[in-house]
Amino acid sequence: MNKFKERIAKDSKRYSDDEIEEAKQSYVKSEVRRYRQLYDRPEYREYLENILGTIMLTQMNKFPKYLIDIDARVKSPESIRKKILSRLDEDGYGYSFDENNNIVFNSRPLLDAFAMKIKSEGMPELLYSPDPYINDLIQEKESNREFLRDMQIFRGKLNCDAFSYKDSFNIMKEYNKDAHEFEEVTVTRIEYYQKCQELLEKLKSLVSPSEVSVLKKYDAQLNYVAGRLQALESLNEPDPQKIKIRKIDMENSNMNFIDLLDEFEQRYNSKVELYNTTMQFLSLFRDDPIFDKLGVSVDMSTLEEKRADTGYESNFIILNTLVGPIEVQIQTLGQHEYGSFGPAAHSKRANKERELPILPAEGSEEEIRNFAQYLARTVPIYIHVNRDSKEPERAIAQILDDYQGAKAFHSQIDQSDSAKIMDNHEYFERFIKLTQTKAFQNAMVHKGETVGFTPIDIEKYANSNNLKKLKEEAEARKSKEQNHENKEIEAR
Repeated sequence: MNKFKERIAKDSKRYSDDEIEEAKQSYVKSEVRRYRQLYDRPEYREYLENILGTIMLTQMNKFPKYLIDIDARVKSPESIRKKILSRLDEDGYGYSFDENNNIVFNSRPLLDAFAMKIKSEGMPELLYSPDPYINDLIQEKESNREFLRDMQIFRGKLNCDAFSYKDSFNIMKEYNKDAHEFEEVTVTRIEYYQKCQELLEKLKSLVSPSEVSVLKKYDAQLNYVAGRLQALESLNEPDPQKIKIRKIDMENSNMNFIDLLDEFEQRYNSKVELYNTTMQFLSLFRDDPIFDKLGVSVDMSTLEEKRADTGYESNFIILNTLVGPIEVQIQTLGQHEYGSFGPAAHSKRANKERELPILPAEGSEEEIRNFAQYLARTVPIYIHVNRDSKEPERAIAQILDDYQGAKAFHSQIDQSDSAKIMDNHEYFERFIKLTQTKAFQNAMVHKGETVGFTPIDIEKYANSNNLKKLKEEAEARKSKEQNHENKEIEAR
């Protein structure tokens, strides 16, 4: 045992378990106080909103044909507290002692106290790129183009109305010259089953090996369709090729051709779109001095491609700012929907589904005030940034108020559970009435507002006293942390 470990073992005997627990709680409170400045301080939120607006405007100016959408949130104080506690409980993040033998706790910094999501909402067709990796993805996509065309033609037979609802089936009709009438095109069950098989095999080829649950799902569906084909052959019909498709087959969730084709089309486009959007985002910080003025830089060492077994797909990277790190998540719109309320939804993960808080009694002003304060502790601040369609050089940032934020936060339920959806509907009907009361309105912490950004606004902010003060704070904090680190090294 080296001297440093010996000293820790010796010093730890000087403190009781209660004293260590008290020091731990004191540390947690201090850390929560530090991180919740993002939540509480208007000057911090002003800074973050300007960063979001600058990203949107720079994207619009550099890549006007590539639409993006930005959602952001500030983690709630309660969520920060829980995360700090979980970090402290992990191996290697306990306590030590400073030069005065005081207990010192330490945990990894939170990288997602403030987080944003960049969603690609559309891009022009790419047939060539100077980036060789994109060209490889384009070639992969091209190899499936003829297959996609054939599948879309088959979908047209199942639903010949191009503008009907997604779940509608309207079998195509052709004119029979001999009978002098229109007749439904013969779509046989065996043809339908085989097309579903082909789609499922193609989908499997597009899925990352890490998406274990998705591959298992496709295999289960393939086995189901194979069973149907076998059963069809067992009917001992004179010509099984002529047995027509039934609506019950097309609506079967195990072999719904239209759903499978929608998923294939999303995966068909997603690889090129996600990589392209990620590279575009990183390029924003290369040659625009406005980010330097704002004290924002991208940490390339943090770039991570996350591919979960559920089919969740996203790229992550960290931005360094004057008020701490920002976690940036990049997705296509299809990947966002798949991970928000699709098969890879957040609510389907263990311990992630929200519990609806008990509503206060009607007419009890004190309970209503306490409820509003509870929301302020537990619900994140949500910010949405989009382009202003009426002014091309302007972006709009909207901050959700307490009610909108609470609904967004607590509505994360399993969309496949119809009972919960109904319960949620009834719950928020009462919630709406509650938020309209005078007691709730007076107790609201975050009231929604819309803030406009223009290039002039951002330049003005970049030279403002508010930003200057934040830079001074950041320098002082950096100097203090460096001094503390030097003392720890000396103590060892």
